[in-house]
Formats: sequence, structure tokens, C-alpha cells
Amino acid sequence: KILLFRMILNQDLLRRIEANDPNFDAVSIESEFIVELSYEQFDRFGRALANNTSINMIWLYVPETQENVDVTGWLCFLELIGGNRSITHFYYESASAAVKSLRVNSAMFLRRFFERNGALEFISLKIIDPDEAEAFASALANRETTLGRIVIHDANSIELLRLIFEKNPAAIPKQVRTRHIGNEGGEALARFLESANNVGIHELDVSNSDIGPRGLQRIARALARRDSPLDSLSLELSSSSDTFLVDFATAFWENPDSLPNELIPGEIHICEAGGRALGTVLVRRGTPLEYLYLNTRNEGDHSRVLGVVALLQVLGDNPSKSPKKLFLDVFHNDFMEPMERLLQNQMCSQEVLGVYCSIKDTEDRSNFQRRMTSVCCNETSISTTYESNHRLIHIHNACPQLDHYLTMNGNPDKKKVACIKVYDTHFARDFQPDFFAVMQPSLLSKVLAFVNQAFADHEVFTSEAAPNGNEAAAQATNNSLSIHFLMLKEHPFLLSNRLINRH
Repeated sequence: KILLFRMILNQDLLRRIEANDPNFDAVSIESEFIVELSYEQFDRFGRALANNTSINMIWLYVPETQENVDVTGWLCFLELIGGNRSITHFYYESASAAVKSLRVNSAMFLRRFFERNGALEFISLKIIDPDEAEAFASALANRETTLGRIVIHDANSIELLRLIFEKNPAAIPKQVRTRHIGNEGGEALARFLESANNVGIHELDVSNSDIGPRGLQRIARALARRDSPLDSLSLELSSSSDTFLVDFATAFWENPDSLPNELIPGEIHICEAGGRALGTVLVRRGTPLEYLYLNTRNEGDHSRVLGVVALLQVLGDNPSKSPKKLFLDVFHNDFMEPMERLLQNQMCSQEVLGVYCSIKDTEDRSNFQRRMTSVCCNETSISTTYESNHRLIHIHNACPQLDHYLTMNGNPDKKKVACIKVYDTHFARDFQPDFFAVMQPSLLSKVLAFVNQAFADHEVFTSEAAPNGNEAAAQATNNSLSIHFLMLKEHPFLLSNRLINRH
């Protein structure tokens, strides 16, 4: 739990900081209160923060004016808190009107702090000028450990990335997030990505950045030139565009393997052509995405629903390329049929799959649960049970029966899962005399293989799942004799063609 407080003249708070109170994890030092502190107060607060090992986050706001600020005390304070090696997160903001001398002096002390604090994992920079960018870049480039994440709020901070790369390419933070940088910042980020093809950025988040279609398209084209894909890309448009997703998919057409492993297009309109274009690029990709988030809140615009349907239909034709985790913000009935088709016939895949969605209507949720249960275990015949989906491991708020199958699907040996489902569905229940009489002869070899393996697998499965597992396993062994007898009774030719010996 993080408790934020302001740097005000509060002796009780000060004593608690000096006492290493664990309730204080973060400090927000507001610029308007800095003018109230004397040198002695700066010194005492600084020493208290420097020696406090519970605090790991600091928000620092540079004052707009030097008037009434004890500059010597301010710089002493910065020097002192820079000695705290437990700080992992640092938020820095200069007011747009902050005087040059305060900026330069603050940057000088913080440069040493950024360079020497090996525990620092995250920094957020807002409204920095070129001199601050140069100072911070030098510090981050000289660090022994690479910064984990940086949040950028303006174009000058993007210049910081270029400077770091210029000084030491290996020092580029692995996660870069931008916020409200606008079209100008988007263009600057695209230029940086174009000039640093092999940059060490692993995750890029440009959502909530107010970047228009042109800026995002340029960023997409830059990412499509990478030698290896990003681990994750989050993005959203500052304005609606019916053609953006088509253009975005086109950028990755020649090099689909450069498409990020996790794709999160937030508030982006998914038209029918866009859904189809994105689905086609996913199919062209060598491996399936790890995660795909789709904003399916139509808000009265049915074309967005049609776009998701088009995407699911493309993936349904190529189920092996479906994302391992698919998140649908809101589930619509229009998605049911293409979703079923997408999730069917994936028995042999070793990859796991999760579907995350929100269904508000109780009747719709019940229908969805029932049909997903059938997808995981189609009881129509042994063949359909065998070809059910054995890789789906998560459905949001699954009913007990569906959850049972999802738990079974967690086993990486999908053929073992198939055998257990076949046994539970077709062999563990009371047999009708004509059960095997109507079975297709071409399936008998599969059935024998199922039975032989299912008994062994079921023994392990039940012994792990329930206290009376040994009894269930013994019953399974008894059932095996009856099942084999019934099969031989209905199809005596099995003895002559030696299928039993083979299976």
C-alpha cells in the first residue's frame, strides 16, 4: 500500500519518516510547498528521506520560480535524497515556466543519483528541456544496470531516448511508455525507432498519447523493420479512423513476424475490412500471438462488431494461428458462431489458449457457457470428443462443468487429455448393448488405443483429483474387461486382423 503525502511543515510526518515508518512507501514533494522550507528544514527532511529504507518512490516537482526558494537548501536536499539506494521509482516534473538555474542545478544533482543508484528501475519525466535531457541521458547511459521502464510525457523526453542510444545503445530501457505527447511527439518517437532498428526496447505503450493516425502509422512502419518483434505494443488513436487498422496491418505485410507478440489496440475502431486485414497478417505470421486485446464495446456502432466477426472468421479458417490469449472487452452474440468455429479442431496443438470476455446478460452468459462446454467436450460421438478443444484453459467466470474441462486442458499432454475425456464421456457410463454395433469400423483402432491409454491415465488423474481415486482406478480396470469383451462380441473379426496386438 502506498501512502502519499506532501512535503509540508508537519513535525509528526517528519518524525515518522525519521523512524522508518513502513506505512510510507512514497513521497510526493509538491513545488508549491518547497518555498515554505528553510535550509535547516530542507536538511532535516533530506536526511530523513536519505536514511529511510521503506520509501521506494519519490515524486519531485521543480518550482516555477526561484523567488522565496532557499536554493542552497533545495540543492542540499537533492544531494541528500540522492544517497537513498532503496528508491526504485522516480517521478520528475519541471514546470514549463521553471527558471533555468533551478532546472540546471536540479539536473546536475539528479544526474549523479540516476547514475549511481543501481536499484532504480523506473523513471517518469515530464516537461524537461534539452539541457535536462542531455544530463539525464549521460547518467542513464553510464549506469551499470539498464533501466527497466521509462514514461515519457513530451517530445524532449523522446530526444532523451535518442541521446541514450547515441551514447550507449545497450542502456535503452526495456519498457517505454508515452503519455499525451501528441502528434509532434509521435513523429519524434517514429524517427527514433527508424534510426535505431535494433534498439533494446521490448515493450512499447503509446496509448493515452494523443497521437493521430499518421503518427501511429509511421510508428508501425518503423516497428515492421525490426529484426525481432516487440514483446508488447499498446496503442490507441486520438481520433476515429475507419482505415487505420487496414493501414496498420499493411505496414506488417512484408514482414509479419515483426508484429509484436502481444497486441493491445485499445480505443481503435475495428471495421470489417480492418478485422479481415489484421486476421490475414496474423495468419501470415510464423507463430501465433501471445495475446490479443480487442475493444468490442460497440457503443451503438455495429460495424465494430462486424469487424471482430471478420477477424474471428479469418482465424477460424487457420486455428493454429489463433492468439494464445484472446481478450474481448464485451462479448456479443454475433461472436458465438465464429468463436465456436475458431476453438474447434485444436486438439493436437500444444499451445494453451484463454478467452477473456465480459457478458452482462444472464441468458447470454448461460448460452455461452453451454456452447463452450460443448467445444471442450463434444459428446456426440467418440470422434467428436477426440477432436474437441483440448488447449483452451481459461474462460472468464466458467461454470463448474466447463471449469472441470478447462482444468483437464491444463495438462500439456493433449492426447492424454483426449483419452480421459473419451473415457469419462463414453466408457465410464452405463453401456447400451448396441453401443459398439453402431460404431464405424474405421474408428475401432482409435477406440482400442483410447481405452488402453485411458485406463492408465484415468488412474493417475483420479488418484490426484479425489481421495477415493484408488477405488475409481480399480473400477476403471474392471470396466476395461467389460469394454473389451463387448467390442470383441460385436466385432469378432478383431481377433483375426490382430488389431488388438497392435494397439
